[in-house]
Amino acid sequence: MSDCAQLRLMPVAEAYQLWAPEYDSAPNPLFCLEERYLTPLLNSAAHRDVVDLGCGTGRWLEKICALQPRSLTGVDLSAAMLQQASKRLGRRARLVQEDCLQTTLGADSADWILSSFLLSYVDDLRELAREAARIARSGALAVISDVHPATREYGWKRSFRCAHQVIEIQTHPYQPHSLHSAMKEAGFEPESFNEHCFEDDEKAIFSRAGRPDLYTAVKGSPVLLLASYRRSSR
Repeated sequence: MSDCAQLRLMPVAEAYQLWAPEYDSAPNPLFCLEERYLTPLLNSAAHRDVVDLGCGTGRWLEKICALQPRSLTGVDLSAAMLQQASKRLGRRARLVQEDCLQTTLGADSADWILSSFLLSYVDDLRELAREAARIARSGALAVISDVHPATREYGWKRSFRCAHQVIEIQTHPYQPHSLHSAMKEAGFEPESFNEHCFEDDEKAIFSRAGRPDLYTAVKGSPVLLLASYRRSSR
């Protein structure tokens, strides 16, 4: 949290309008942890039609681009985040400003789908799962990561500093079994499910920020959810 006295609760779109210019600027222990475990999964995206639902500033699109996918599309509701993605990617990816729960992407148009740090902002996971299933071809892989739902029990909030305020972003609680149920109902079968804790690399980030206490408080507790699902044959 911040030294600032004022705390504001803000809807997702409004919050990311403010956060976008600084989103990638500071070391983020969750990004560090996610990249260590999600990056090895990217190889299967090579030469595939890839869609990133909730692509944000294009952090993962840029990495996938290096693998020469057949096509690369990022979808996000925030114009400000997509503006940052456009600066990063240029014409190497198609960027679409739409609600990830109801896109205009073609049915059966993707065979590799990513959703990173989006679930907490989704009110009904079944809607996201249904949209992923609609655009997924038979056999498509969906890779999903998020701040672990258990972090609510640690008192965590999705927040950032802006001027003299701390902005808390509105989120929706869920449990892993709700994600599994939504994906299965939509026609996906689970391939992997992992719950990751901070490790030495993240400890160093907390220490450099002068907050080793934040690392100690959650040491050994899950902070990242990472799952993959395979679209069943139609």
